[in-house]
Amino acid sequence: MPLANSYDTTSAQGARESLDNTLRRTEVEQTPLFSLLSRGPKANAMLTEFMVDDLDVPSFDGVIDGKALAFPNNFNDKTQTRARLGARIQQFEKTHSVSPQAQAISVAGPSDLYGSNKARSLLELKRDIESALGSDNNSSAGSVGAGDKMAGLGAWTNPADTTEYGNATKQAYRSLTSSRFDLSTGGTMSEDNFRTLLQGVYEGHGNATSYKLIAGPKLVNEIADMTRVNNTSSRQLTQNVGDGVLRLSVTEYISDWGRVYIVPSLLLGMVSGQPFGKVSGGSASDQQRNRGYLIPADNHISIRFLEDIKSIDLEDADGGGQRGLCRAMLTMTPTAGGKPLGSII
Repeated sequence: MPLANSYDTTSAQGARESLDNTLRRTEVEQTPLFSLLSRGPKANAMLTEFMVDDLDVPSFDGVIDGKALAFPNNFNDKTQTRARLGARIQQFEKTHSVSPQAQAISVAGPSDLYGSNKARSLLELKRDIESALGSDNNSSAGSVGAGDKMAGLGAWTNPADTTEYGNATKQAYRSLTSSRFDLSTGGTMSEDNFRTLLQGVYEGHGNATSYKLIAGPKLVNEIADMTRVNNTSSRQLTQNVGDGVLRLSVTEYISDWGRVYIVPSLLLGMVSGQPFGKVSGGSASDQQRNRGYLIPADNHISIRFLEDIKSIDLEDADGGGQRGLCRAMLTMTPTAGGKPLGSII
């Protein structure tokens, strides 16, 4: 019986290679924070500052009729408790290049390698911005060896932060301790924990509003688990699955303290330059899985651009090929401080 000799046929005998004309990315592209946060007025300086104000503690003591007022003891300037917070502009940049020969040859996928490079740089720039928005970074002024850094939500929502809230007056506008839950310490987050966090945000802000919860995958699962049978309590969920569909996904949570819309994310709590997994098959870090931020729906937080996202094509000055860069200069301004914000870490 004759044997097939196709296994012995190589390119030397004219065997063609087969390469599909498709290209699929396998990395995270979604940037919910960058997409959901409103755009504030254009920034015009490297440090964008904003004012926050408070009210006196309620007093309902009786006033003696006809009592003479003492100067200046019975009078005070109501603006003395105001605090001046600041957000520093950070520059983000991605560069790309294609050699003359690489641009000239025929390749699988998009035929314009330089255009593909530019498109990928824009995606990577948005991911950089998203990661900075959801990071624990504190703001810092630039130097000869380092650029300016803006503060991430991990710092703005930290009840113990002393960098963005650098003195006692500013620290009065930090998030409440009850507005942050440490998922890494407890390992799980119950519905009671979540409701307590929402209550803490309400007590800090006094407004039962709606929120977007930008949440890592473990946090999303923790909230979904709240709908299931818990042997330690009397709460139980029963579903009619006559249509054969069991629904355990929670995308909206309505509480006494406001409505919460849950938006999954994988780019929160990242450390700059650190990949999801250090080895093949690695996954997100615990910080990324556990992290979550409660964003109020009143446009309290906005992104302000000193320079909008732009793509710049550079001249081929030395024959090395087409080059370019994508760049943006921006900051994030939580204009009421941390009081209306909640966080899970």
